[in-house]
Amino acid sequence: MTYQVEVLILTSDLDFATDRVCRELTRRGTTFLRLNRERLPEVLVALDPVEPRLTCRNDDLTWTVGPELRSVWWRQGTFDRNVAGGGATLQDQLERSQWSAFMRSMMAFGRARWFNHLSAVYRAETKAVQLAEAARVGFHVPRTVMTNDPGINPPAADGQLVAIKSVDTLLLRDGPDQLFGYTSIMAWNDAAVPELTAAPLTVQQALLEKIDLRVTVVEDRLWCTSIKRGGTGIQGDWRLTAKDQLEIVDHVLSHEDADRCRELVASLGLRYGAIDLAMAAGRTWFIEVNPTGEWGWLDSETRPIAAAIAEALSCPQ
Repeated sequence: MTYQVEVLILTSDLDFATDRVCRELTRRGTTFLRLNRERLPEVLVALDPVEPRLTCRNDDLTWTVGPELRSVWWRQGTFDRNVAGGGATLQDQLERSQWSAFMRSMMAFGRARWFNHLSAVYRAETKAVQLAEAARVGFHVPRTVMTNDPGINPPAADGQLVAIKSVDTLLLRDGPDQLFGYTSIMAWNDAAVPELTAAPLTVQQALLEKIDLRVTVVEDRLWCTSIKRGGTGIQGDWRLTAKDQLEIVDHVLSHEDADRCRELVASLGLRYGAIDLAMAAGRTWFIEVNPTGEWGWLDSETRPIAAAIAEALSCPQ
């Protein structure tokens, strides 16, 4: 049996949120093909990049990606943060590099609507670009410097505590252990050690009395939630709080901030974005935007994010 693909989904086995989108696409009768990068060796593929046309075979089923393709849902970053270390075999290195390149080759389907296009994801994942664009559209942005110089006195410090962050998402491996970097609140003097010269970090004005907001944008639609614990804001990085202690509540953004969110996503060339904001000192502050950010934990009857994504993917060009 052969299927003519209308929506191409490029993701991974662990992307459980996209399972919801797949169910919505099935309910709508939209023909889609989901390719999980871990399972690619199990599929026989052939790509003609000029036509362009992609054929995928698995057992007695065939999927053809061609003129009928409406959209592509790209659920991966463009920076390889999964540091393998020196233990990867030659076979592992071969498969990883060549399948990554093959997935990027789907950019040959340039007439499809991408959520989001790789070139836009690459740019939007760069924190310096995010901060500059957020300031341009009118958000308040914490005073920031990216540095490896322990001898400077960052404007963000000014005698106050600072937020220390990585320049990019920090994911490291130490043998069997996987290490992730979170935001730390500290005095600049505690961070300004000689070892800092080895790699830069981000120093920001610390927002100590804050309420975190997550804004999910799908084209012109958006949903905003506040993230609290015990009815109050969470100091530091809320991701370090146990999930059963988090309080996720719908929050109404001002029209001005909602428009800024839409403008920011559009200015970065995105159709989807997960934006982190913070309310502090009577202002709304921009923290970051993730062009492939998680949203499944927010999907609900009052926040039908999966349905909105499926609707956007299904729309004819």
